[in-house]
Amino acid sequence: MTELGITQEYLLLAVNDRGRFSPLNPQQPICFVAAALGELTEAGCIAFTGEKVGLAGPLTEGLRCLKPLYDFIDRPRPVPLSMVLRDFAPDGPKLAQLAEAVGESLEALRLAAPQRALAGRVFYLPAAGEAARRLERLLFRLCGEAGPAPREAALAVLLCQSGVMAQKLSGAAAAKAESALAALLPTGSEAARAAHAAQDMTDRVNAVLSH
Repeated sequence: MTELGITQEYLLLAVNDRGRFSPLNPQQPICFVAAALGELTEAGCIAFTGEKVGLAGPLTEGLRCLKPLYDFIDRPRPVPLSMVLRDFAPDGPKLAQLAEAVGESLEALRLAAPQRALAGRVFYLPAAGEAARRLERLLFRLCGEAGPAPREAALAVLLCQSGVMAQKLSGAAAAKAESALAALLPTGSEAARAAHAAQDMTDRVNAVLSH
């Protein structure tokens, strides 16, 4: 199974069979943007100073699909996160560009197929069975004795926060995943630190959007 970045796999798992986030759940696109901000931060491409964010290094090759967000932050001075989220909010004009760039990267790996819609929009449909297989693997790793890798722990937080786990797993399986994640968080492991970082970024984004 091809290893993906957190934002790539989040998109693959979160969208519906039409390649879209649920219009009834704004946490799905919010967690998508939080995933992208988190990956760029972890890679040293961007850095936060209080409530502002600016470039900290070049965009790494593995994160080229996040270029729309990186380019928006590429300014002479750090910009308020509120300015970034104004354009990358669920109804913002730049969110579609970021989703399409990530979708294109999945298409290149033959994990998604494009579907054109009105107004030139392109949505990316996950390959048949791909999302289900990856979600099943994530649940196995999350609940297994060895525990998840840091990337998997961060992804699990985003999927729980956005309601994707509850939407796409049975009630018992979703509860099992959330219980395993709750048990992981206090351990101080690398996976726990990654999970906390994902939760902190999601909380930061939600706090700005709620004002």
